[in-house]
Amino acid sequence: MKKNIKDKLQKIDKDYLSLLIDIGKTAKEEKLKAYLVGGMIRDLLLGYENLDIDIVVENSAKHLAETLVKKFPNCELSAKHDRFHTAKLIFNINGKKVPVDLASTREEIYEYPAALPTVSVSDLKKDLIRRDFTINALAISLLPDDFGEVVDLFKGLEDLNDKKIKILHNKSFIDDPTRMIRAIRFAAKLGFEIEENTEKLLKEAIDSKQFDDLIEKIRGDRVKIEIRYLFNLSDIEKAIKIFFESGVYRMISTQLKPCRGVARNASTANNSFKWLTYLALIINNVNDDDKEKILKNLQLTASEIKIIQLAFQAYENLQKLNNIDSINIYRNLKGLEDESLAIVKLLTSVETLHCSVSTALIDEFINKTSKIKLEISGQDLISIGVAEGKQIGEILDKILEMKIKNPNMKKEEEIKEAEKLI
Repeated sequence: MKKNIKDKLQKIDKDYLSLLIDIGKTAKEEKLKAYLVGGMIRDLLLGYENLDIDIVVENSAKHLAETLVKKFPNCELSAKHDRFHTAKLIFNINGKKVPVDLASTREEIYEYPAALPTVSVSDLKKDLIRRDFTINALAISLLPDDFGEVVDLFKGLEDLNDKKIKILHNKSFIDDPTRMIRAIRFAAKLGFEIEENTEKLLKEAIDSKQFDDLIEKIRGDRVKIEIRYLFNLSDIEKAIKIFFESGVYRMISTQLKPCRGVARNASTANNSFKWLTYLALIINNVNDDDKEKILKNLQLTASEIKIIQLAFQAYENLQKLNNIDSINIYRNLKGLEDESLAIVKLLTSVETLHCSVSTALIDEFINKTSKIKLEISGQDLISIGVAEGKQIGEILDKILEMKIKNPNMKKEEEIKEAEKLI
């Protein structure tokens, strides 16, 4: 029995709905078949908002893209890749920039495990079977005659209903091992179970050890993308738990070890670099050479690496402190960006790392100490006889440390203390 979800499509943003209708009409005019695919369908059926428009076109996505650009003045070609038979369009609708990804229906051939695939134009069935899981292998017709009709060739609707993560063929993880990270991500994100045979094949792939330290063998950014999605999940406790229990961690490094206190303290990081915070946490227990190798092989940016390295250095310095007080915390953490501070705070919170500095002291620095400012400036010091140079900064630092101990210091008191240091 055919299923049509036109009623659900009519509940999305009206501008997006109108756009899908226009694309479908244009495809019919050009004697092409266009289908909505990807996560938008899955999330639509689960009741989540997802407005990422991915469309496949039987025969020629390039032809449809060129036609849409000519037909609609608000449409521009953002990018195209002839090798992969893809194009990206941007529609300007009521002040919104709406991206649309178009691709010809394709099949992929993997010459060896984890290789980038050789892509060739094919039919819809072969396009859908190359996808990661059955719940992501659904398509919806955009043609006017059957708009909203679901194409479900692999029982994806049944697996959505049964809350199962299921691969489409037995070589799926061998062809693209990053799908193993994706499997645990969707399980954690959606609260689904990994289907029995899929779980068996995942375990066999991990146990074969051919994907150990995978980031040394393939482009690390492929793994980085999946790790970023995984560690940005709202249920980070479950994400990290399944990351280690499944053995998928071995793809990053066989040297990684689970931290017993992660789940209990997982909510301590709260910043826009959440994924980077948890990446730092899971690699903290490996030696420095392995840390450096992991960061390099994951192809982190220079700024991302700096955030993690500064956090590790600050954390290491905190562990060496004999006298733990606000001043010493300040000396070790001053100048750190918020992202590095979030990492330091998370590291100090995990019980297996045995840090004697409490998260309360880190919180005190973040929320109180770091906000204490002097009323005097370098110009004030010059006016009382301090020569221009590094001495000005040294004196200001010393006065600030005094003010940390006595936050009620007035400007006059700051100047008096400065005069004593001249």
